[in-house]
Amino acid sequence: MRRTWTVLGALVVVLLTAGPASAGPPRELPGQLTDDTIVIGAADRQVVQQAMDRLAAERGIGLHAVFVSDFDAVPASTWAGRTAELSGLGDSDVLLAVAVGGGTYEYGSWVGEGSTLPVADVQGVLTDEVAPDLAARRWTDAVLTLAGRLQSLAETAPSPETTAGPATTAASETPAGSGTTAGSGTTDGYGTATAADTATGPRASEEALPWSGTTTVVVIGVLAVVLLSGHLLSRRRTVSSSTR
Repeated sequence: MRRTWTVLGALVVVLLTAGPASAGPPRELPGQLTDDTIVIGAADRQVVQQAMDRLAAERGIGLHAVFVSDFDAVPASTWAGRTAELSGLGDSDVLLAVAVGGGTYEYGSWVGEGSTLPVADVQGVLTDEVAPDLAARRWTDAVLTLAGRLQSLAETAPSPETTAGPATTAASETPAGSGTTAGSGTTDGYGTATAADTATGPRASEEALPWSGTTTVVVIGVLAVVLLSGHLLSRRRTVSSSTR
């Protein structure tokens, strides 16, 4: 019986640690690509990082992407804006934040307030070109698409001397929640889509959906019932043996 309890206890520990880490509140990012949910493989991570490095070297734009299981009940735009602020992102930076847990996806963005990129165009790229990749759960393609389009936008963007502050103007039309000081910028948040709404693609079938919090709770509940049943059965056997 002791052996059964040991095995069940070990199983509980494994199940509790098997799922991806929850996002929690906005926080400082450790690098340009943060993937708490491990939806991007090692080989793809290298490809994404190369695209980010090229964008920074050729256009001076720091693209940051973070994948988490959820935004901890914080609006996507607020989560992205606060994370950009805590991470010290500046005028030349762009942040894409994606929550991929529970069979749905949700994403928000942040663009530096002093960015030379037309904010409306960046948001258009996210809506028209990046969102379809996210809907198909092609996470790597989504980041690569954004990097490529930012490269193109930077080539045609007007110089700061000829602009009238498009980033600041667009900011007044977007939801509140942009950061302040060094992390100030334009944020935007987007809704969710269920797995049934996603398109199919060659990469979609390769990526397993991360565990949701509900799944974890159900598994723990089942294990609790098994442990309790085992305990009651053990006591019944003990009482039965003593009465004999």
